This record gives sequence, C-alpha cells and structure tokens, in this order.
Amino acid sequence: MLPARLAISVLFLLCGLNFATWATRIPDFKDFLVLSDAELGSILMGLPIGSMVSLPIAGWLIAKYNSKIICLLAIILYVFIIPALTYISSSVFLFIGLFGFGMAGDILNIAMNTQVVSLEKLTEKKLMSSFHALFSIGLMLGALSGGYLVKADISLKQHFYLIAFVNFISIFTIYRHLLKDVTSAEEEDEATKPKFKLNNYLLILSLIAFCGMLCEGAMADWISLYFKSLPSLEGLPFTIGFSAFAFSMVIGRLVGDEAAKRISIRNILLINGILIAIGMSITIYSAQVYISTLGCFITGLGISTIVPMIYSQAGNSKETSPAMAIAAVSTIAYIGFMLGPVVIGFISEYFGLSNALVLLIILGALASLISKFALSKE
Repeated sequence: MLPARLAISVLFLLCGLNFATWATRIPDFKDFLVLSDAELGSILMGLPIGSMVSLPIAGWLIAKYNSKIICLLAIILYVFIIPALTYISSSVFLFIGLFGFGMAGDILNIAMNTQVVSLEKLTEKKLMSSFHALFSIGLMLGALSGGYLVKADISLKQHFYLIAFVNFISIFTIYRHLLKDVTSAEEEDEATKPKFKLNNYLLILSLIAFCGMLCEGAMADWISLYFKSLPSLEGLPFTIGFSAFAFSMVIGRLVGDEAAKRISIRNILLINGILIAIGMSITIYSAQVYISTLGCFITGLGISTIVPMIYSQAGNSKETSPAMAIAAVSTIAYIGFMLGPVVIGFISEYFGLSNALVLLIILGALASLISKFALSKE
C-alpha cells in the first residue's frame, strides 16, 4: 500500500501547490487589471462557480469511469489552464480562466478524496486528515515559493509555466500507483441506492463545512491583500499571514486522525469554530504584524480539520457511494467557498477589508453553535 499512499500524497500536494500559486499572485492580477475590491470579488467568483458546476459531473464521472482515470484528467486540465492564465488581458477572460481552474480543482478534489476512502477501506485505518495535511503542505510550499519568486522578480509567466511542468511530470510518474476504486459485494448494490441524498446528519455536517469553506476561501483570496495593507509590515513579505495559516493547517491535519480516535466529531468541530473566531479576532484587532500572523496561525488550526473530518464521514456513508456522498456534501460546502470571496469583496468596498473579515469571526461562532446544539453525539 505504500506506493499507493505516496501517489495519493502527491495528488494532495499538487492540489495545494496549484491553489497557492494562484492565491499568491492575486495582487498581481488586481494591479495589472486595475480592479477595485468589489470587482475583484466578483471575478474571484469564477473559481468556485467552476467548482460548483463540476461537482455533480465529477461524482458521475468517478462512479462511471473510476477515480484513478479522473485524477489523470484533472491534472491534465491543470497543465493547460495554469499557463493559460498568464495570457489573460481582461477581467472577463480572468473570470473564464478561473472557472476552468475551479473545475479542474474540484474534479481532482473529489477524485483524490475517493482514492483516500478506498485506501481507508483497504487498510482499515483513518487516513483522511493526514492526506489533507499534505494539501496544506502544498499550500504552504506554494505560498512560500510564490512569495520568494515575487520578491525575486520572477515573472508571472515563468512562475505558472514552472508549476504546470511540475504537474505534468508528477502525474505521469505516479499514475500507475493510484488505486482502482474498491469494489465489494456491498458496493454492487449501489445501483439501488439513492445517488445524491443528504440525510439530516450529513446535512448538518454540510452546513458546518459551509462555514469552514467560506472561511478557508476568504483566507486564501483576501488575507495576503489584508497584510499588504498593514502599516507595520515593515519589509516583510505580504504572504506571511497566508504562510502561517497554511503551516498551521498542516499541523492541525497531521494530528487530526489521532484526535478523531479520542474525541468525537462533534467536539472536534465545536473546537474548530472557537479557534476560528479567536484567531480572526486576533488577526483583525492586533496592531502588530507578528500578532496578526499568530492570529492567522490559530485560524488555520480551526479550519484545518473541518473538511477532512466531514469528507471522511460522508465517504463512509451507508446510504450512497463514496464519490456521490462526497460530491453531495461538497455541493453545500462549496456554496460557502463561492460566496465568501464575493461577500468579502463587496463588504470591503464599503466598510474596509478589516471590517469585512469580521464575517469569519461570526462564521466560526456559528459553526461552534451548530456543532454544540444541532449535531448529535456519536
């Protein structure tokens, strides 16, 4: 199982690396296209809309053709789309490019999580959170390398072509080690199961994931711009907040699987929401950049295990196939990811970015309340 685990690990690393590559260059696109915060927020909606459109398609493709093949398809899409973004010269084409970027990302997201569910079944171990830690490592590597390349005056085109090349080499190196989806007598009955059903438990999990994904998307798209505006930045890279956020996501997800053995999902999600609210309060209301960076770190810990815990629960649903269950939960979660950048952009336009980010404090508190009072004990 080691070759398969390593191959799936590379997929999660690439997914994080690709997203962070885009996120660290958002200020470049904003400056190049001369966009206001509200305009940028509207354009950023292209990425999650692409994700939303691809959700049911991805679930169907995986159920029909196997997640191994769909992982290959998603990475090939990335190889073409990432360099194409460097040729964009208008806000309309940036929206279209992000739509394609979002489709590639979510197809890979569902396919690689289905790979993990298969590996969990074969090994009879909980592994989802540790794989999502690798996604966060990819985010951190993308943020750090992106910040370095920006500071070294490496062009956007060179940067994006390099990342596309890494994707190309990686997928053809690991593809043969990816798993075919686990088939069993139990799964042979899946044709008679509901294909896109959310029971009450999964619906509640989806609402918590909605809060978490909105916060994660807002941090990815806006936190570097927030730090860039801080007077106390004093020559530090404006990606410092995002890097701290990504690093703490790694730590949280590395310990997440072990935490799940000792603490109920309900209590983990309750703690997640509290940490988000505390972390964002520190980030927004501190006058010192290092304290604000600490706030990003705490926020990352809070967000870190929300999605992997919920995906693992959904993937082991007895009422539908793993791919379709993950796709169904992701649909609601990605609505949050879709609305987040847009809402933050419009609030920022009228009340300032720091006031707009207060929304994340509210959502962290809401996630905790839902976990405390609506999610049943396990």
